[in-house]
Amino acid sequence: MTIAQKNIIPGVLLTGSAATYYTAPALTRARICNATLTNNSGGAVACTVNIVTSGDTAALKNQKISARSIANGETYTCPELIGRILEPGDFISALGLSVAFDVSAFTQV
Repeated sequence: MTIAQKNIIPGVLLTGSAATYYTAPALTRARICNATLTNNSGGAVACTVNIVTSGDTAALKNQKISARSIANGETYTCPELIGRILEPGDFISALGLSVAFDVSAFTQV
């Protein structure tokens, strides 16, 4: 068993539609240790983040952040995500037009 800390979502720009940004690989567990949403778009943006169990779809039942308004120039550290564990096949889905999303985790293989 190997445990390592790594960026599982390394500063991607979100879109206005929900999209998958990370899926835990086979035989891998990930425990989120840091997550941020950074808005430099010029106006407030509503961001939503889901942590979805393998085989399921993003829905209200698995939203961890729901339409959280991120002000221009704000970096929001996401306490709702810290400590969450993703099992193989689980994934992170998010939306928030032009907001940077960065997530690091301890991974166990």
